[in-house]
Parts: sequence; C-alpha cells; structure tokens
Amino acid sequence: MLNSLDDGSILLEFKHQKKKCIILVALTKQLNMKKLLLFFAATIFTVATASAQCTPDPQYTSPGVYPDSATGFASAMVGIPYDQLITNVVPVDTTVLVGGFPLTLTFDSVVIVSMSGLPPGYTYSCYDAQNTVSPFDGCAFEGNTIGCVSVAGTSSPGDEGTYNLNITVEAYLEGGTSPAATYDIDYYKIVVQPAAGVEEYASSSFTLFPNPTSESFTLKGLNGLDISSVSILNAEGKRLKSLSAVHSNSLNLNVEGLENGIYFVQVRYNDKMEVIRLVKQ
Repeated sequence: MLNSLDDGSILLEFKHQKKKCIILVALTKQLNMKKLLLFFAATIFTVATASAQCTPDPQYTSPGVYPDSATGFASAMVGIPYDQLITNVVPVDTTVLVGGFPLTLTFDSVVIVSMSGLPPGYTYSCYDAQNTVSPFDGCAFEGNTIGCVSVAGTSSPGDEGTYNLNITVEAYLEGGTSPAATYDIDYYKIVVQPAAGVEEYASSSFTLFPNPTSESFTLKGLNGLDISSVSILNAEGKRLKSLSAVHSNSLNLNVEGLENGIYFVQVRYNDKMEVIRLVKQ
C-alpha cells in the first residue's frame, strides 16, 4: 500500500512472510515521487513485455542525441529486419541565465514519453545500464548517463514510403516531480524501400564466407572502417548476438547453436548500416 504523508514522504506498507512491515521512504534528491512511480510502472511493463537490450554507440560521449539531424536514420527495406540505434548522452547539469546571472541546474532525468509515426509493426525499446534509481528499460535516462533506444521491425510489401517520426521527451530537474520542459524530436524519418533482389545483396561492402554455413562464418571487408557493432538477427528482427567496437579486418562468428534458416548480419559503421543475408543449414 502506498500512502503520502504530510511531510512529503511516502509510506510504503507491505506484508512479507506473514509479518507486516512498514518502510518510511523520505523524498530526497536521490529518490523522488516521479522516480518511485516510474519504477513501479516500468516494473509492470517489464513483466508484461520483454525486448532485447540495445548497446549505446561508444563513439558518442558528448551530450546530445545521436544520430543527429544531419545523419538521420538508415533506410529500411521490405522483408529485411530493421534495427536503428539511438544513443542518448544526458549531461549532469545545464546552465541558464536568471536575471543576467548564470544558474547551474542538475538534471534528474530525461524521459521518452512517446514515439509516433513508425512504419506498421515497428516498435521501440530503451536501455540505460547506468541508471541508479530508474529502471534500466523504462525509457528514463538519468543525468550523467549514456543510454540507448532501439527502433526495430520488418516491413511488408505495401509498406513502402517515407515515415516521419515524432518523439516526445520530458526533462526533469533534480528534486522536481513535474517536467521542467517538454519538447519534440521531429527530424527523424524512416524510408522503407522495395524488397532487394539478389544483385542488390551482392553489392554490399561486406562478404560472408562460407554462406550458407553450418558452424561459423567470416565477415570480411571491415578494414579501414569504424565498426560500431556487428549483430545477427533472425527473420523477425530479434537480435540474437551482438559485438561492439570491432577493430579488425575480419570477424569470425559461430552460429552452430542457431536453428537452420535465414538470418541477417547487421553491420553499423561510420553512421551507416548494412544488412547481409545469411543462410544457416
């Protein structure tokens, strides 16, 4: 049972092993009402749905949202699993001018409230392993952390076109229970292209050998590129394996434990993404 006291604290009452226990939780800078309620809401959401965890792109360390508006999202293709990564670097504080004098305000968190305009069947999930109070996968990114958002799905014939996204974000300052600011990120779009033919697969910058394979394969063509991640996805777009910050000319991956079928190897590099079809037999 959750009750609010006159001094602004929270009284949390529960039963454990037939004994009534009462915990008095003071609202401090480390734990406020917003975060506690967010924790309960995200816990319920996590039990109801499970999604793969994304990994922030390690090349981004300065505060901001990446990719930026100039780079944008990679294009999608009918029949090919799509997985676009957003890296969110939240600063520890911000400085504003009040009466002509600078005032430093500490960030509590930045929360993604909604994402609209996605292609049919696409979903998004969040992850911030550096959160100390908010749930890792609740789409809340605490101050001075680096988290990520994954936008994933597989387009079907008839879904071709351009989809303009709108991401609504709320920013909270330390100690606040209401957002200090609400803003929209509206410069991202996903262009869904028609299905690729065999010749289009062959034009990839990378090669897989052997393909088909029964045990392992080697990904070639990585030399001279800033490879941020290499992932293996199934036909539904679920990420099965992932390696980040690859620094080699080639990469050997074992797929012996995967069932026979069609898979896709996704390579992210230099703010670009390519997908290569893999057959496991």
